[in-house]
Amino acid sequence: MRVEKLGHAMPLFLSGEEFHRCSHDASLVAEKADTFIRDLHRQLETVKAQADASAITAEQTCALFEQKYITLNAEFGKLESQNAQLTSTLERLAELAEVQAEKHQLHLKAIAKDGEMRKRAAEY
Repeated sequence: MRVEKLGHAMPLFLSGEEFHRCSHDASLVAEKADTFIRDLHRQLETVKAQADASAITAEQTCALFEQKYITLNAEFGKLESQNAQLTSTLERLAELAEVQAEKHQLHLKAIAKDGEMRKRAAEY
């Protein structure tokens, strides 16, 4: 890779000043290029390692979310079942209250009829 500067090709791995100092010695330029390339490889390996670590972290986080979802889904199922049972119990209690109210009304009517019968019996 080269950058054109003032009509001269200048490598990207050397500053203009370094290029001027080294341009007469090809082995020195090659050594600097090798050093630059090794540094780029180290940077690449570091970025790959960071990406791998991020991928592992993402997988672990995903696994935790999946487990939490399974747990919450099971809990939700239990709560739905409890809700259905409570709704059924509430309906039975409402029916029982209605029957008890009817029983109470019948008892009041029976008392009223008994009182009426005693009154008639007393009149005869």
